[in-house]
Order: sequence, then C-alpha cells, then structure tokens
Amino acid sequence: MTVTLLTQSACGGYDLSPPYPDRAGRLEAIADQLIATGLDPLLLHQEAPPAAARDLQAVHDPDYLDDLARREPSAGSVALDGDTLLVPGIVAAALGAAGAALAGVEGVLAGGGAAFALTRPPGHHARRASAAGFCLVNHAALAAHRARQRGAQRVAVVDFDAHHGDGTEELVAADAGIRLFSLFEAEGFQAPRSGPGPGDSLRLALPRGGDGGDLRRLAGGELLPALKGFAPDLLVVSAGFDGHREDDLSGLRLHERDYRWLTAGLEETGAATTGGRSLYLLEGGYAPPALGRSAAATVAALVEGG
Repeated sequence: MTVTLLTQSACGGYDLSPPYPDRAGRLEAIADQLIATGLDPLLLHQEAPPAAARDLQAVHDPDYLDDLARREPSAGSVALDGDTLLVPGIVAAALGAAGAALAGVEGVLAGGGAAFALTRPPGHHARRASAAGFCLVNHAALAAHRARQRGAQRVAVVDFDAHHGDGTEELVAADAGIRLFSLFEAEGFQAPRSGPGPGDSLRLALPRGGDGGDLRRLAGGELLPALKGFAPDLLVVSAGFDGHREDDLSGLRLHERDYRWLTAGLEETGAATTGGRSLYLLEGGYAPPALGRSAAATVAALVEGG
C-alpha cells in the first residue's frame, strides 16, 4: 500500500518543561525508528501546510481560537488547566498538526492509500471551546468533518489511545455519518463506562493493567465486528501509543506487536468498504523509545497492507 508520511515543521518548535511529557523528542524517536527499520524509503514524504484559523471553525468556536492566539506567551507558560499549557510556538504547532490532518484526508480521498501524520500536540481531548489533556485543536474531528464535506458517507474514527477521546466524541456526535470507536483504559483520564455513547459512539474499556491478550479479546470480539457493520468509506485513526508497557501515562501493558496487530486488523476489516483509505493521526505516547517502536510497527502494518 502507498503510505504517505505527513510532517509539519512547526510541530517540533516547542517543548514543555517537566513534569509535562510532550516534547519534540517524541517526533524524533519515531523518525529515527522509521529509518532504523528500513521503512523510511518506502514512504512518500509530504510537508503539509498549516491550517488557517477559518479551517478550524468547522469544529471549534472562533472565540476559543482567538483566545488561544491572544494568550500564547512570548516566554514562559500559561496554564489552561492542570494538564495543558500554552508555551511559545505551541499554537503554530497545533495549526500545523491540523494542517497535516486536513492534507492527509484530502490526499487519501483523492488518491487512495494510507497516511500517517507525524505531528504534535495531540488533539483528541480538545472540545469545541476548551483545551484539555495536552490538546488544543481536535485534528481527528476536523479530518472527519472535512471528509464528510468531500462526500464521504460514513467515516469511522477509531481511537486507540490509552485515554478516551472525549473531545472527539463531543465534536462528531451530531453527524450520523461519523461514528467514534474508542478503545481506552478503564479508570484512566476521562474514562467513561464501556458501552454506547453520544452519537452512537462505541466505548470499549480495557481493564487497568490490560495486556495484548485483553486487547485482542476486546478488539477482536467487539471493535472489529462493529467497525465491519458500520462499513466506513474512510478510517480516521487517533493513534495513541501511551498504552505501551514502558509508558507511565497509563497502566496498560501493551507491546509494539499489539499495535501492529490492531492496525492490521483495522485495515483488513475496513478494506472492503474503504478501499484502503485511512489516515492515522499521532495522539499520545510519551516514552520516546517505546513510542518510536510502536509507531513504526503501525506504519509497517500499513505498508504491508498493500
């Protein structure tokens, strides 16, 4: 399968101080691993343009976006909540990540294949008028809505970050043509109970301390059959790797091979109706060595899917 690696230079242009774990080294770890595994030459590389503020208004309140730009400091930091900071360069990075999401969905719909957006900050906790969980702009919701504008009838947003994509759920609930499938750690940040959620979303909670066997049982028994029944035209995947056993941001005990298995399952399940059209957006994953291996495993599954 043709796989495009989307980057945006502004996404490496900020850093958060400890104890906040979102640092530019996350992107470097993935890029290095793609080279080390021999995957890098197999990918089409694309530098995406940043999104314009008007693009974001498809999912975000204009006053909220203006407030982010107004409050971003020229030095130091401004706390939006206990987990989310504004620092110099982070708004440009969020616009860059949003631009990669939009470029990715446009490219996949026009030319087929898969794309992986190597961007930060993450986005799936961002709501219409608020930031949370390191997230300022909701890239997955933005991509899903753009796909619908471009004629996609059914867009599946699959979120396998260790934390429930609560912001995405809010932002896609009103559109019956978009369905969220969220796989997350029970009792984790923003974790609801398993079962149906707003907008016919499917919430699937892995047990705290869950491992690859738990993932296979829950994804194989519930997620993949539900995805097949939805018959999407396009997959938009919030790809978070903070469920890895080496990552302190969750209690899950996943391994990179588990992410490879899940990605292959998503692609195989969706292939009959998506034609292989999928967009993967980097969300969490804060232990750089494990993040690099896990993201590379996902990309390897995409490359092998063709």
